[in-house]
Amino acid sequence: MPIQQLAPKSPGRNPISSDAGLIPLAMSLPQRGWYSPPALVDDAMREIFKRVPPDDPRSLVRAAAVCTSWHGILSDADFAREYRAFHGAPPVLGFLHNTRHKRSWEKGRIRHYRKEYVVSNFVSIASFRTPACRERRHWRVLDSRHGLVLFHTPKRDEDFAICDLVTGDGWRVKADPDCADIIWNGWSDDDDNEYEQENEGVTWNAAVLCAKDGCDHIYCHGGPFLVALVGSDEEQRMTFAAVYSLETRKWSDIVSIEEPNAIETTGHSAVVGNKVYFPCEETYSLVEYDMAGQKLSVIALAEEEDDDLPWLDLMGVEDGMLLLATVMNFRLCLWSMEAGPSKTAVWTRHRVIDLVPLLPASALIGVSVVGFAEGVGVIFLNTKAGLYTVELSSGRSKKLHGETSFEEVMPYMSFYTRADKPKLSSHLFSYTRMLQKKGESTAA
Repeated sequence: MPIQQLAPKSPGRNPISSDAGLIPLAMSLPQRGWYSPPALVDDAMREIFKRVPPDDPRSLVRAAAVCTSWHGILSDADFAREYRAFHGAPPVLGFLHNTRHKRSWEKGRIRHYRKEYVVSNFVSIASFRTPACRERRHWRVLDSRHGLVLFHTPKRDEDFAICDLVTGDGWRVKADPDCADIIWNGWSDDDDNEYEQENEGVTWNAAVLCAKDGCDHIYCHGGPFLVALVGSDEEQRMTFAAVYSLETRKWSDIVSIEEPNAIETTGHSAVVGNKVYFPCEETYSLVEYDMAGQKLSVIALAEEEDDDLPWLDLMGVEDGMLLLATVMNFRLCLWSMEAGPSKTAVWTRHRVIDLVPLLPASALIGVSVVGFAEGVGVIFLNTKAGLYTVELSSGRSKKLHGETSFEEVMPYMSFYTRADKPKLSSHLFSYTRMLQKKGESTAA
């Protein structure tokens, strides 16, 4: 196509005009009044922000600091709801676990040791950390579910603490007086007003769960919750249970059965509907606590005389069914279990995953299942080479930590956007700092 020549400049004539065969300059360059409306730009940015991976909340926080427009988008509660709906199940932001330490002091050349104390720890596996994600001396993590973490502190009259690590909200709950008498039975006091258990015949565990009606448990922040407590007293030959409601701020009446079943104090709990399950020590059975019907029962996994049955660990819930797991011959074996007639469980092995192609050779030694992230199908494995995760859907594995002594990990799952900015003034933070300072002052 021949290039057309520009007409010579003459008075009153634009040298670049439409009759010269070219687009007018005013049409070829963007003009101030022709930019896209801000609303369209904001809508486009919302769609972009919506696609930021939920396990990378730091990117959203940084984006909110770029300009007031982005800050407004990311701080909007409507965007937070759209973001959660777009991604579905909450991501795993980290996990909690307990460690035990010994106080010590030196006298001359001799180092003396006192009794152990527990420390709860949070390990981030995403770009997430708030002031609530700290080491807590004397606090033992019991459960993590629906964005909440349940702690127990071995100090009389303090009992339980519940914390939302995202928002910083915190609550303290005293145990039911009757339950407290059982929990503290056989515990002795020392000079630091701490208690150590002497009567091993009393075992118990507790779970926390959202109590909001019709909740899909994608976003449970600020909602009511329940704390279910189940225990066993061999001397009294009974298993007991009670539930605390934040709405009523009261404990239910204690229900019990004359059937002692030592509760696994470091085991995982599972929740299906209004029922919570706890594993028993050294027996192939689970304790089922129906919180709505206030009923307590024991479910046998199988006959204890079955020597071919491996030891199964209760992990959680998958597709509405209880999930149990174990590792045999370098294979991760998963069972799903439903309650059958006559209190006998109907369980089937529904999945076997070969760990040889997924883990390095050094990680195939001493493998044990220590945690499970519900909703995203991620199993946590403790090995001689460190802590690994395996995705059940894809089979992908990932090394999370170099420590090799994890007995139990509690995955923490929640969404975190700018709208969920932590409340730094939370009374639980000051309470935590108070306990930490006291513990540091008494540690020699």
